[in-house]
Amino acid sequence: MPLNLDLFYRTAEKIEKKDAGAVTSLAGSSGPLLFSLLKHSCLLLTASDERAMKFHSDALFWSRILAVEPPVLVSATESRERMRNLKDLYSGSFGKFIVSADTALMPLWPRTDFPVLSLTRGLTIDRDFITGDLMEKGYGMASVVAAPGEMSVRGGIIDVFSPDMEYPVRIEFFGDEIESLRFFDVGTQLSVEELHDLQICPAIEPGEGVNMFELLSESTVVLNEPDDIERQYSSIEDLLISRRTVSFTSLPIEGEGIDIGLKGLSGFGLLREERSSLEDFITKVLHMSHDHSLVMVCSSESQAKRLQELFYEQDSVASILSYNDILRTRFSPVITVGEISRGFVHGRTLILAESDIFGERRKFRTSRKSNVSDLISSIEDFREGDLLVHIEHGIGRFTGIKKERIEGVEDDFITIEYQGGDKLSVPLERINYVQKYNAS
Repeated sequence: MPLNLDLFYRTAEKIEKKDAGAVTSLAGSSGPLLFSLLKHSCLLLTASDERAMKFHSDALFWSRILAVEPPVLVSATESRERMRNLKDLYSGSFGKFIVSADTALMPLWPRTDFPVLSLTRGLTIDRDFITGDLMEKGYGMASVVAAPGEMSVRGGIIDVFSPDMEYPVRIEFFGDEIESLRFFDVGTQLSVEELHDLQICPAIEPGEGVNMFELLSESTVVLNEPDDIERQYSSIEDLLISRRTVSFTSLPIEGEGIDIGLKGLSGFGLLREERSSLEDFITKVLHMSHDHSLVMVCSSESQAKRLQELFYEQDSVASILSYNDILRTRFSPVITVGEISRGFVHGRTLILAESDIFGERRKFRTSRKSNVSDLISSIEDFREGDLLVHIEHGIGRFTGIKKERIEGVEDDFITIEYQGGDKLSVPLERINYVQKYNAS
């Protein structure tokens, strides 16, 4: 049976018509699904940056499934993504923005005063004007540009690393005319891409100014779990006077707005803590698929294939479908690739996140080398034949440690063998990408 989202469409329509000021019983990632269906400009608030990122990640998945414009996350942390998203905020176009309440209160520029420097190839402009303008925008002078917020001047060349860009830009002059604009690689100094025009963002943000409530004064404010927000920001109501607001909550509150009546996945024997093994999970899914639509969401293609192989082992099929096919398919169960934090139950439809199936993923460290004592301790925990989980490649069987020469470098590697005989060699300094699998 195809995935039925009529309830979400009807609820979104009621919100658009101002017939609903609150939606309750939003389980799992159903709130981000509903938010993705809203068509007007919205500012969604969460109680923390972590919750904002999680809500945004879920909303990106549902936006792809629904083929709608994804919302924009504005985080509190200075980053390339934050400056890019602030540019979207100031573009004046329709948008849905997700922020923590703390981020929404940070000072920004007035609506018409976002200070970008616009340059075009062939433009005649004084080089001293450019360097002076960049210094006013917070750029620091460096002998060689290496990090966002830096610039350097060498004769007829100005290098600038705008905080919203992946690469710095090189501006070359012939006299006072911009002869070329191009991105270049910091390490090699080689060109990456020729440009016709670009906008350079400020390197620093204002110490005082308007906030996002004031910038988006015409937008509907959506409060995700309003009780949590109010506990941390008791004065939030003062900012919402005369504003149109809608509340999203997972709580089943009677008599307040629309009770959408969704449930979590507990009680079906599918969650890791409710079953004896992955084989037990597959058996239950196959039994339910006769009269339920089940969609399982895996974070990577490799993990989706590992899950599919578990169905093959029980002589069954779970197809891996693209975003475009999920809403149309009549098959069940099916697998798709994406990121959602938690699943939910809607009638005879079950959405399962990877964390529902395999449990929460370990927070992997991104440092290049692990502490030696940690390495030794982790390796001693592995026994030949143990099932291991790799952060990118999924579940395989540990076959030992051996010395190999890869790309001219000889080193010790952990070897993981997958079904079908495929093998993965993991260098010891990346042992933090691997952990033992626990099916219980």
